[in-house]
Amino acid sequence: MNRLSQAVVAACASVVVLALAGCGPSRSSEEPAPGAQQPQALAAVDPCTLLTPEELQSFGFEAPGEPDTGISSEPGCRFNGRPFRATFSKNQEKTVDSYGRQKDTWAKYDRLEIDGRPAASAIAEGSTQARLCSALFDAGGGVIIITVSEFRDQGLDECAEGVKIAEAIAPRMPK
Repeated sequence: MNRLSQAVVAACASVVVLALAGCGPSRSSEEPAPGAQQPQALAAVDPCTLLTPEELQSFGFEAPGEPDTGISSEPGCRFNGRPFRATFSKNQEKTVDSYGRQKDTWAKYDRLEIDGRPAASAIAEGSTQARLCSALFDAGGGVIIITVSEFRDQGLDECAEGVKIAEAIAPRMPK
């Protein structure tokens, strides 16, 4: 893949992450923290280690991931792979519910449950043509976000792949 294609994919992924960050109120003004330990629990989670090396390989990702610090409230890690690429991020200020209330942000926001937790599969407005989809689930007082894109448009389901990855990660994450 050439540098231009990599830059386009990176730019598209950034659009999704920016859309997910939203401009809505922070979690602290919307709902009280469920417990003092939960935000600290998510703080200890490293997005670059959400999947084991074996899981990375099984999903077609190359290790190691590259840290993504483009949005300070959503530290993440990008993984190249085929047929999909992914960015794993966390946000300690938002939840699946608070993202879902940002109605004008989403072309699609389907609420789910993953590992007994609130979750969603979402496509940001403006990302529908880019073949980007995010799976989100609550973890440790915040949210884990998995944004998946196709390497080349092969007609695959990025949303289904994001949910599969979230299902692999969620059982190990703090509640």
